[in-house]
Amino acid sequence: MTNIKYELVPNEEREPSEKKPSNWIVKILFISLVLLTLAIYTLSCADNPLKNSAAPFSPWRPMRLSVGSGWTNNPGNFSSLLDVLYKIRSLGEVKQTETAEASHSKVTDTESSTEDQTERSTIAHTDRVLEISTSLPVTGYSKTETLYALESNGKKYFVNSPQCQMGHPNPFASNIQHIYKKHSYIVCDKSPDMITVIFNETDSTYRLHKIENSTCCFKQILRAGSSTNADHQYKLRPCVEFQQDLLVPTEVTAMITYCRRHPFDKVSQKDAFSFVHPRKDQINNRTSLHKRRPSVLLWGIDSISRMTLELTMPRMYEYLNSQHWFELQGYNKMGDNTFPNLMAILTGFNKTYANARCHPDKVRGLDECPFIWKDFKDKGYTTAFAEDWSKYSTFDYSSKGFYNPPTDVYGRPLVLAVEEELRMTQRGQMPYCLGRKPASEYIYDLGVQFTMVNRNSTFFGMFWTNTFSHNDFSMPSAMDERLVKYMRTLDKNGIMDNTIIIFFSDHGARFGPLRKLNSGFVEERLPFIYIRVPRWIREKYPKLLRNLQVNRNRLASPYDIHATLRHILELDTPKDKLPRPEGCSTCHSVFEEVDWSRNCSQAGIEEHWCTCDSLSEVSTTDSSAKSMSTQLVESINKYVASKKGAERCRRLKLSRIFSVQRRGNSNRYLIQLSVQPGDALFEATVEWDASARRIPDQMPSISRLNTYAGMSGCSSVKETRKYCIC
Repeated sequence: MTNIKYELVPNEEREPSEKKPSNWIVKILFISLVLLTLAIYTLSCADNPLKNSAAPFSPWRPMRLSVGSGWTNNPGNFSSLLDVLYKIRSLGEVKQTETAEASHSKVTDTESSTEDQTERSTIAHTDRVLEISTSLPVTGYSKTETLYALESNGKKYFVNSPQCQMGHPNPFASNIQHIYKKHSYIVCDKSPDMITVIFNETDSTYRLHKIENSTCCFKQILRAGSSTNADHQYKLRPCVEFQQDLLVPTEVTAMITYCRRHPFDKVSQKDAFSFVHPRKDQINNRTSLHKRRPSVLLWGIDSISRMTLELTMPRMYEYLNSQHWFELQGYNKMGDNTFPNLMAILTGFNKTYANARCHPDKVRGLDECPFIWKDFKDKGYTTAFAEDWSKYSTFDYSSKGFYNPPTDVYGRPLVLAVEEELRMTQRGQMPYCLGRKPASEYIYDLGVQFTMVNRNSTFFGMFWTNTFSHNDFSMPSAMDERLVKYMRTLDKNGIMDNTIIIFFSDHGARFGPLRKLNSGFVEERLPFIYIRVPRWIREKYPKLLRNLQVNRNRLASPYDIHATLRHILELDTPKDKLPRPEGCSTCHSVFEEVDWSRNCSQAGIEEHWCTCDSLSEVSTTDSSAKSMSTQLVESINKYVASKKGAERCRRLKLSRIFSVQRRGNSNRYLIQLSVQPGDALFEATVEWDASARRIPDQMPSISRLNTYAGMSGCSSVKETRKYCIC
């Protein structure tokens, strides 16, 4: 039996080291061709004013070339450059094919990272040059639209096309640094463990090992609710005393342990543990390379934007950008909070249809909902879902939750028990420590266990955390190094060899000081997302790799991620036969190239949440601004008054107009205002009919920019909480 401590996060010295690639000849040839191409281009453009505008070459940083007359003055040079670059790409594709055919031995992803980076940098360099200006007839390149650089006139963009100019704010701007406070990782309990769990990799069994002479017992955690409380209650069985190295029964999936030292009159230490056991009917879907299926792991963190990830988690950011992860910088949320954005990923539904089809406010409603994990289950996958902070979890906040466990492994009973039975330490009004470790680590440890037990079959797991990110944009800094170690643990355990991992968030900061800055508009709407693809898929489907790289700076939405999950189940299905999301018929897998000229409507993103528009200031003293603002507040009052269960909410009055901005050249305006009572701060997009001097009667989409916790408890209607002042 191999002894592995339950705490699977490796020490720094155990992290896998990067090894040098073995194929030096191919590597040198590639570098030589790239350098030769750049030399030819530099000499041919000696008098070109664009010669000094390119940023240093990097596979992870887009080339920044300003669009100017230089291209049209010398079209022959540009055409020649593209022709040479296309030859380099072709050589790269040949290399991929040869590598796939010649690879018969197991090589870990970590060991091959440098080799793949060389290949990937060539593709990135080529694609970025192609996305500059191609209105000229170029051999081998059929596109005729004009493309734009990601930096123009000193302004940076995540996406830059005529249909979408998505600004790229500086995450290290001085006004952000002024409110950012770096946090250190908290060790919840420094006392030595009295119990460790020994995991046997051979048969996936667990034993409870006592470190010192003590008396210990455990209480099994069970799901115990019924009817409306099915997903909201747990129970503990009587404490069972155990001897050294007890074999944990397979029916026990979670427990709380109680240990006493001599003279055994009081509890010296309490702990909580989870246990993932193999499914009795587990199917091995990895026996044949021809029929091989990848596992899927969704690893999510609430309320972290792409910019905030870079600011607060620099080690994680560096890790993601130095390994085999593909970022979608143009990933735009489609709804206000967690529920609509995750429902778009997990069901393909928009919020209205999700509420009508899945009835989260009714018992058994969510059980009947066609979550994507059911499709994976039908294909023989083992499934899991776990989320921390039970009070505000995605499917239980102001909802009935699940009547039956939605997946094979379900973490909610464990979370309910540890929140109630163990000592809680809060940070930023969040339950940071539960007993002897951070709340989020119960979810992450469960995720590591789940992947280890099912590593020789296929699985679909989603592990979501809120407790170090939801209320304070600075707090993720405390978990920076810890997250890197969890990812390295997955790699070390071989999980990444056959697993597509999506590391992502639902949205950025929706309220608080960061949201009130000029960059807050983009901050709220652009969550981070990275995708990691196993080596064998990269080799078998090289076009998939190319499409992911091309889509780096193109507009994408949660609906596309839903389509991607469906695509994973049918990797060999032609793209025109793949299913499309119910909520967005024009959305599709990010394994297929996203149209460069895509707009928010085509991505299923409502205009208020769309980050593509440029904004121009309108005076807040303008009569139209005042009329729009007054009518907006009246629309809120009418909406709340129409909801049964919100009768105790007070009528709101306009207090102050902070800003009015016109969206592009349209008749739609982004308004920020505050109301009384409560000093509630709202942001909304309204359509203004200048001739009638009216906004539409229907309720627009609205963001609440300051917290409303404790203000709206008198309303039983979930949709009115952010507007209700009791």
